[in-house]
Amino acid sequence: MLESSITYILLRTFPESIVLVLSGLILLGIKIDTKNVMKKGMLLGILITFIRLLPINFGVHTILSMIVVEIILYKSSENQLVKSMISTFMIWISLALSEGIYILIATGIFKIPFDKLANNKSLYGALTTLPSLLILIGIVFIFKAIIKKINTLM
Repeated sequence: MLESSITYILLRTFPESIVLVLSGLILLGIKIDTKNVMKKGMLLGILITFIRLLPINFGVHTILSMIVVEIILYKSSENQLVKSMISTFMIWISLALSEGIYILIATGIFKIPFDKLANNKSLYGALTTLPSLLILIGIVFIFKAIIKKINTLM
């Protein structure tokens, strides 16, 4: 079970879920409809919150969350299974990279203690980790540009 406060869920989980859906649509090349992104992002946030409350080992919630993202992208991509799976994995790679980069920046440059960044029960923990979502979007755009470049070479 991965417990979070209501504040953390509202200020971190929901924005992150919206960014994950947005990232998937960008990678899939689907037209961005703000209302649709918000609706699917909120649904993802609710599902991720419930997944985190399940009495399962740490890490299993990540796999279950990936499955939920993949289903949302599959439905959004007019049932293109392979593309939605690849996009889901690219999102999770982007998420891991963005978190790693942000932790290096936050702890190294801004001298924010790691335990404050990892606190998923506090307002401070939620707010101080939000910049990693901007890094995530940047990485997704880099991946999208690389994909476009590879496709033009083929």
